[in-house]
Amino acid sequence: MTVRGDATTPQAVSLGGAMWTTTSSSPDQTRALGCALGASLLGGEVIALDGDLGTGKTCFVQGLAAGLGVPPGSVASPTFALRHDHQGRLPLAHLDFYRLEDPDEIAWLGVLDAPDGAVIVIEWAERLPAALPADRLHARLTSGPGPDERAFVWTATGPIAERAFLAFQRTHVG
Repeated sequence: MTVRGDATTPQAVSLGGAMWTTTSSSPDQTRALGCALGASLLGGEVIALDGDLGTGKTCFVQGLAAGLGVPPGSVASPTFALRHDHQGRLPLAHLDFYRLEDPDEIAWLGVLDAPDGAVIVIEWAERLPAALPADRLHARLTSGPGPDERAFVWTATGPIAERAFLAFQRTHVG
């Protein structure tokens, strides 16, 4: 796993949203990256994940769930269910917007409703950007040159997301 960026430089975080890039060269590293983020979360965070089919969104969420103490093997893609709830040291609401077409569907279905202190992770968040909370940690996943290589471009908007962003960076930088 490699990291570009330096959490100690002033440009690492700005009021306009921070940006940071991490890479992974295997599914195990993608899960480890997710686990590191999950372990650093305090509750109340919204994580938005975008990327083409097969870029590792669900693999990343499996690791994030492990970092939250969710039992292994219990996280699968919620594409057809829209949402799976899991319990670890914090509640985890794992959402998938792939099959949704209208932001009103999210409110009507109550998809974003979660207990206080829950972590909400949304796969295919780019499908309905208007429905996303303003305060969120966002990752765009792209495939790299090798078959299992992935790049994660992270941005944080809002105080909760920036707190999570900085805690996550500290697990990977110096």
